Amino acid sequence: MLTTQANPKPVESNSRYKSYSPSALTSAYRRVKEDGIPVRRASKLYKVPRSTLSDRVRGIVDPDTVVMGKLPLFDQFQESKLVSHLKKMASFGYGYTRQECVDLASDFAVKLGIRTKSKPLSMKWIRGFLSRWPEMKVLKPHGLEFGHASSSLPYAKTNETTVMEYFDNLEKCMRKHNMMDKPHLIFNVDEKGVSIDHTPPYVVGSSDYKVQAVTSGKGKTITILGCGSASGVSIPPYFVYPGKRMNRDLLIGASPGADGTMSDSGWSNTEVFRKYLESHFCKFVPARHDEKILLLLDGHRSHVAVDLADWAIRNSIVLFVLPAHTSHLLQPLEVACYGPFDRIYSALCHKIMRETSAAIYIYNICDIACETYKQALCAENLQSAFRKTGIYPLDREAIQKKYLVSPEVFENQTVTVVDEVCDNDATVEGGVCIAPASCVSDKENEEDDIFEEREKN
Repeated sequence: MLTTQANPKPVESNSRYKSYSPSALTSAYRRVKEDGIPVRRASKLYKVPRSTLSDRVRGIVDPDTVVMGKLPLFDQFQESKLVSHLKKMASFGYGYTRQECVDLASDFAVKLGIRTKSKPLSMKWIRGFLSRWPEMKVLKPHGLEFGHASSSLPYAKTNETTVMEYFDNLEKCMRKHNMMDKPHLIFNVDEKGVSIDHTPPYVVGSSDYKVQAVTSGKGKTITILGCGSASGVSIPPYFVYPGKRMNRDLLIGASPGADGTMSDSGWSNTEVFRKYLESHFCKFVPARHDEKILLLLDGHRSHVAVDLADWAIRNSIVLFVLPAHTSHLLQPLEVACYGPFDRIYSALCHKIMRETSAAIYIYNICDIACETYKQALCAENLQSAFRKTGIYPLDREAIQKKYLVSPEVFENQTVTVVDEVCDNDATVEGGVCIAPASCVSDKENEEDDIFEEREKN
């Protein structure tokens, strides 16, 4: 007589459910349908379940279906763009936290018209996203001991290999688009924050007592989006004021072409940067016939969104993202323009307060900042900036070896996978890069071709 166990225990399995990538399933399906290889062979080749592949080949299940139950917000092609974007930016050193991934996807959904700003995505979306794409994992990056952001030295040391790879990619990009002798097509854009509370300049006085200087007190930060070319031409400044509604009186005294907008904090964000490129930057770049513009920028997440990459391609603009923690060496405006900007701005504020007894406030900052911008981003400084950073003329030897650290320093540091824990509240830089062809692996190119072809069909 057979006996049954009162409380049977479930059989534990070491295999994880759906451990294959949706892109692998798509590739296997394509090989079977187009190349005629057997289902059994394709399932082994791409490591996908044979029954799953067979159901799609026989038409029982739609080929685009990759999950059970409720369909995801994005289709497979849209999610593949997010995956490609996250992979590239993590490889450049601008990895996203989980919350930033959610923010990025929410912005992408709004631009696609499948979500409203009042209903952003939640952390539940990122958990489902990671389960659908097993190759994407939550990683703990190694600490960058010599990182620019945390270093107290005037110039932090940077991984030499990273800088050399950057110059390799930059040279390939410039040769591909025939820019080696066209400095007027090479631009750099970066933000600069100013405040009514300026830093007083040095004064001469007695060492017997502590000298003082009058300032206007603390105030909110106003961001200036600055841009200039390797030929020495500067784009008029673009101001970002804190607030809700733009008041044109804020631009009294502005230099010709200067403009501005508002944001809640006074800092640039994705929407502001998109508006800057579309309505301001494109208005002042030189006219060109079938030539592209090379725009160098750091990977701050406010600079580029997923849909902005497509806009850049349509407008013949190549977005080239600098490696992480290298702005002090490779960003032209940071190297030779924004240092003089600080000194000139403080000197002008000090002069105005001494000679007119007027305080610096939000309505006269534009006048002062425009005069400062004109002097700091003059042709001589811009040409020197691109020369010192080795961009034009292209010269990797322009970066002195004493500012670089040997890659052996980082060999013993590892990257580990972490469990589901709360993300740090600190902001991590990130963005989208329209990288040179050399930056993209053959596998990624193959997957992109698959999705592009399916989208056309």
